[in-house]
Amino acid sequence: DINVKHIDEPFHIKEMPLGNNVYVLDNYLEESLFHSVNTLMTHCAWQKTNQVNGTPNDGRGGLPNHQLWGCCFFTGVDKIDNTDVVPNYLIKHLDKRLQTDFGFEWVRFQYAGGNSQTHGQHGTYHSDCNENDEWNLSFLYYPNTFWNPHWGGKLRFYSKQVYSGILEDMDEYEIGTVDFVPNRLLMFDGRIPHGAEAPHESARY
Repeated sequence: DINVKHIDEPFHIKEMPLGNNVYVLDNYLEESLFHSVNTLMTHCAWQKTNQVNGTPNDGRGGLPNHQLWGCCFFTGVDKIDNTDVVPNYLIKHLDKRLQTDFGFEWVRFQYAGGNSQTHGQHGTYHSDCNENDEWNLSFLYYPNTFWNPHWGGKLRFYSKQVYSGILEDMDEYEIGTVDFVPNRLLMFDGRIPHGAEAPHESARY
């Protein structure tokens, strides 16, 4: 099982990998910055391109496992800006802040972007990095300014990767969850298979 650890403030990382620990920090950003990030998200150039690809051996012939609404801010070690629609100064500031708050410096950088799911649009199992990549960090931040707990949308962690996308399979291999809460930051080992539940239909959009 995963070990969900609620922390009161950031800490400098002393040991890698993080193991099965999932660190949860509520009220991460001060209110003005929190609302600025939320505003940025509402002005993104959203596209249905946040895709998790399958492999030739997963029984689906390499077809995508899911495709969600996404916006990519920057990618790669040079953090190449992927949009000229919305300046990414704010996201780059948050990236620097994470490195300062948690006491690390990226050697390789994969991706900074936004995800958006509507009801019925479950995220399937996936990992953020290769199984051999022990020195890795994944961060998730929830920029919504309001969220009704009954709307769901929790992040689910799994003991293995199963690509069926069938909810019953997801239930069988689930080893822990973290609720969707506004202004919440998560940090964990990106090799742990995970996926985000779609919000309940009562959440609308």
